[in-house]
Amino acid sequence: MTMIAVLRRLLALLVIVGSAAAPMALTPLAQAGPLTDCGWSRRIGADTLNVALPDTFANYWMAAVPALPAEGLTLRGRYPHGRYISFTSYQGSRTLDGLDDLRIEPDPGSTNPFRPGADRTATERSFTVRVLPGPRPTQPAPNTLYADSGLALIIYRVYRTDEGRDPLGGEPLPEITVHRTDGPRLLPACAADQGAPDTSAVHLSSGPRLPAGVPGPGYRTWSRTSGDGVFANPDNTYLASRVAPRAGQIAVVRAQLPTTPATFGGQPTMAPAQLRYWSMCANELASTRVSACVVDDETPVDERGWFTVVVSDPADRPANATRDCGVAWLPATGFETTLLMRNMLPDTDFEHSIQRAPEADPAAGMGSYYPRTELVTTAEFGATGCAR
Repeated sequence: MTMIAVLRRLLALLVIVGSAAAPMALTPLAQAGPLTDCGWSRRIGADTLNVALPDTFANYWMAAVPALPAEGLTLRGRYPHGRYISFTSYQGSRTLDGLDDLRIEPDPGSTNPFRPGADRTATERSFTVRVLPGPRPTQPAPNTLYADSGLALIIYRVYRTDEGRDPLGGEPLPEITVHRTDGPRLLPACAADQGAPDTSAVHLSSGPRLPAGVPGPGYRTWSRTSGDGVFANPDNTYLASRVAPRAGQIAVVRAQLPTTPATFGGQPTMAPAQLRYWSMCANELASTRVSACVVDDETPVDERGWFTVVVSDPADRPANATRDCGVAWLPATGFETTLLMRNMLPDTDFEHSIQRAPEADPAAGMGSYYPRTELVTTAEFGATGCAR
């Protein structure tokens, strides 16, 4: 069975069966150790395994270790050249624990390039993380991730790697050492075959539109969600909305864009910003597929710092829904498109993040950063011309 086939079965079991039954169902897949010889899966992303609402500007690797020993695992790696990394553990498909890059102390003599003001080009950039069984204690040990003792599922995330870097940000996957009573076992290094980073839109085929007279979803409502239950990233909080443009119609989303650090060009330091990362994605909720995403540093803004995102069937895309005209575009996914807006790791001084917004009324806390959506015809939007 190929690794992708194993992952498809693994993810399907976890999403459909649920956390309680999944470890039992997976036991035949992995009796004696990790699901791969080197511990990590092949790269997971919107262009390889398009499930669990992935971000098209991120890549993921999974390690699955049944019967995690009491002595746990050790992950030794090097900080990649990118916007963000993290390790997250899951019980079934629900988040158990997370360790973001800011909380990963570097090895002695090394630099953590993700901390504000640190040297992103540092040569010495190694770290060591322990993975131990059990729930996260009130006072966790430093550089420690806690995982399910029955089936330790760990996802390694790398977001927005620097221009010209591979999906791993120019560094190898972390080494995995399994600590057992009979001694440690260092798993062989994983193959470097990760493919080229593909941050292009992963378009779904055009689907049917809602016929006239059929009520659509409440497109003006954006709800706050953690996304838990679909391998969510605990460092992200989301606003979710549903739009269903009919033939000849588009959804137009506008809001102020939070500031994020510039990293894609290989900038030498991680500058302070309101968020670490922002994106908006068009998703097909029933299948948990993503159609495409727009990312912070490629999303045009006007003189006030506001963005405009148009969501439409490709056939209804207005001629002025382009970056050259100051507009980002997302493809609709059929009868109904689920939009997810991500806020990652807000700065303590940023009061208008999704994380700090009231769950019952996020608009009240987010102010101009809360997205406003309108439905207009393609012709009406086209008549506004090009903003640039």
